[in-house]
Amino acid sequence: MLPGKDGLVASRRYLVYHRDVNPQREQILQLARLAGGDAFAGRFGPPQTAEPSPEALREFVDGRLGEIVGHLVEEAVASDDVTDVDSAGRYLADRLAFLSALLTDSQAGSIRSAFREQISGW
Repeated sequence: MLPGKDGLVASRRYLVYHRDVNPQREQILQLARLAGGDAFAGRFGPPQTAEPSPEALREFVDGRLGEIVGHLVEEAVASDDVTDVDSAGRYLADRLAFLSALLTDSQAGSIRSAFREQISGW
């Protein structure tokens, strides 16, 4: 790969352009969407540029656990990969692993428990 301009990269064989992705920014964007974009922006500013402290973010998540679980259930329902309770559990495990740096173990456990409760009738 050849270094490029503004985060764009070119390979020697053919041109491939992409911008560098900040994994934590992606996590914040996803968490903001799950918790409610307006609520997140009202507290921290636009998720694309917000830099909340870990403590403030965890406090925010505590107050939005219901919304987060609801959106995760909606995503699972819409996913072609989720066909039953077991695949929904795998889906949730992947989502929680992706967000793990932003959630406490207690928050992840609360999300798991509430998610299981909501999908128990599937």
